Order: sequence, then C-alpha cells, then structure tokens
Amino acid sequence: MKPRTSPEHRRLRAELPRPILALTPGLQLRRAVDIALVDLQKVSQAERTEMLGAMRRVNDNLHGALAHTAAIGETCMVAAAVQAVHAAERHLEASELSQARVALTTARDRLTPPSARDLS
Repeated sequence: MKPRTSPEHRRLRAELPRPILALTPGLQLRRAVDIALVDLQKVSQAERTEMLGAMRRVNDNLHGALAHTAAIGETCMVAAAVQAVHAAERHLEASELSQARVALTTARDRLTPPSARDLS
C-alpha cells in the first residue's frame, strides 16, 4: 500500500521545475541516413548482384524512415532533408550509387542540428 502524500508535499512537488524534453525533428530519418551511408560504403566493394540487393534494402529502409517521419508529422520540419532523401531513392532505383551517396550526405547535413554544426 502506498503511503499518503501530504498536501504540502504535493504542492512542493508541483512547484519543482520539470526537465524539458527537446526532441530533434528528423532524428529517425537521420539515423536511417547514417546507416544507409555506411551500408552504401560496403556495397561499393561488393559484386554487382550483391550490390543491387543491398541497394534495394537501403532504399527500402530509407522509404520506411520517410514514412515514419511523415507519420509523426515531422516532414514539414525537415523538408529539405526529405527532398534529398527522395533524390537518393531515385538514384538508388537507377543504380546510381555515387549520386545516391551525395544526396544522402546532403540530407545528413540538413538533418544536423545547428548546435552540432557549431561544434564541428
């Protein structure tokens, strides 16, 4: 059984500042882009048949991250990065590996919070 909390204790607890939770828009998309860049680096050293399958998987993962971003309402907050990821998807579908990497690097730069850029 839980002990009763006095009204004074409840009042003091209510007055305590609560920690602020600041979420970074596009965090899930950023993670997917980072993973895609690593995966594409590995792909460039693979054989052609393995490369096509890996590029399809990367494209599928990016598509899922875009869907997640849209589902939680962040697309408009990271629109420039979303456009770059869409460009990367088109390049992957066309088997244009280097252009896909450039688009993903652009997306990653656009998803990097200004505070993290200042530290670089």
